[in-house]
Amino acid sequence: SVDKVYRIMTEHMKLGEINPKACECMRHYFEGNQKLSEGEPSSAITHYNQALSLAEQQHQHSPSSSSSSQQQHSLPKGSILMKRARAYLQRASNHRHTLRTLVTDLADTVPSASTMKILYQTASAHPPISIPIFHRLATDSKIAQSKFRQIRYRHDMYEFALLHAVQDSLRSTQISPDNAYAYVLAGECLAELRKLKESNEYYRRALEIDPDIMELYEMEGLMEKNRVSEEFMEVARASGFSGDTLRLALDVAV
Repeated sequence: SVDKVYRIMTEHMKLGEINPKACECMRHYFEGNQKLSEGEPSSAITHYNQALSLAEQQHQHSPSSSSSSQQQHSLPKGSILMKRARAYLQRASNHRHTLRTLVTDLADTVPSASTMKILYQTASAHPPISIPIFHRLATDSKIAQSKFRQIRYRHDMYEFALLHAVQDSLRSTQISPDNAYAYVLAGECLAELRKLKESNEYYRRALEIDPDIMELYEMEGLMEKNRVSEEFMEVARASGFSGDTLRLALDVAV
């Protein structure tokens, strides 16, 4: 563990210049990685928050020196941000799974057009039971409205997590402008948020930095998928679909 390495270096090797805050930062970083691999994004995000806070403190309290010296001794904020972006993507995926379940449940409770027609014909043919039918439909309508509010809330949580992922991934490209993997991650996050043109810009930048990354990530396929999706969204918008409705429909599609 990080703590064990720290004790060896300070107690046995007598390396007193080892910064305890740097050690604590890396401990939170690796524990966040462990939680992320275990499918616990919220716990991972908590650890990454702590790691970033310590890294920022280290940067603020470090003695003034040349930029190259500061970069050499600075903690890996770019890597931590990339990991936290991954954790937010995982959290968004969990929200999306719940969102699809809620939409399926709502679809199962909303009566079909043929059912409504039968109910109307029954109420018209038998007036004494029309009031109970009406009350049942009114109750079902309130339940459906409540479920739809849950869907809207969960979709907001889904997009909120994606926004955090995008912010972290974009910051990582600013901190590590020569890291092609940071640009690939930014492209992935932007694509999830339906920012498809911007996503392809970051994919292309990743290829400029490291052409070998194309085969590893199948970049051409990713960019073509974005292009086709963008064309579909433009057609849908031209057909009268609003932005919110279109995003919700696409985000719950399997």
